[in-house]
Amino acid sequence: MRWNPGLVLAYDQYALTNLLQYWQIEGKIILGSPAKFWRRASTDQNHPFFGHPLLAKYGGLLADAGRQRGSARAKEKGVTMVPFVFSTQVQRLVQHLRALEKPHRPQLVQLAKRTASMVWGIPTEQLDAELCERIIVQPGLLKPRNLRGTLFLAGIVGYGHVRRLRNELIVTSKGTNWQLLCKELVKGTADLICLHGLNQLDDSTYHQVISATDHIDLEPWMLQSGGEFWRRIIPAFPDGQPLAKTLMNLARLPGGTLELLISEMIDNPQNAKARLGEFL
Repeated sequence: MRWNPGLVLAYDQYALTNLLQYWQIEGKIILGSPAKFWRRASTDQNHPFFGHPLLAKYGGLLADAGRQRGSARAKEKGVTMVPFVFSTQVQRLVQHLRALEKPHRPQLVQLAKRTASMVWGIPTEQLDAELCERIIVQPGLLKPRNLRGTLFLAGIVGYGHVRRLRNELIVTSKGTNWQLLCKELVKGTADLICLHGLNQLDDSTYHQVISATDHIDLEPWMLQSGGEFWRRIIPAFPDGQPLAKTLMNLARLPGGTLELLISEMIDNPQNAKARLGEFL
């Protein structure tokens, strides 16, 4: 099967605009300045990440590193950073991607599943994926806690979660294009792997952990810092060991131990690599 050669470039451009939108004028009007948000994390007791041992310390550093990396790649990929022109380019890009993908949607779904399988070593049979023009999240799966969360939910373009089907855990993901679908499958599988760190908790503690961490209104800030976070910690992972096994063992560590280890993985990946071997 022949693919349209413009798809790869369009996916690169879309991924970059998804990240860089937060530093555009329109993004700042809606969400506020990322720089100010992250500075407040260590000083403002009302900040959602105040007191968080990792995000309060590293969130701003990671987000800014991601911004710099994205801005440099934007020049290579033809993504404009000119205010308001940026938004026009995004709108055209979404329509362009939709047209390019239309003849290949069934094949792209299978490719997304194979990609997630390659990353984590999960059988494609445990992956349920759908490309759709509009995403409607099943009631109860995401519960916005404020107006901002409600607005984000209404405009959601990608979503993945773990569900039980015939006594087996399945990763179900939806996306409005292949790049989003693939990302949600990879993220959803990471959630499945991390359940190994939660399955020993009693129901009350489990729901307390989830209720403190999984909020759609915090999604933009996690997206700003998340990509760079993975770039920092993956070099510390042991050579020759599957990523899924490493992540599973990390998820099983006590909270304090995990936080110290992650801090070292961000600050000094080479030293952390030796320490990580002691726990895995």
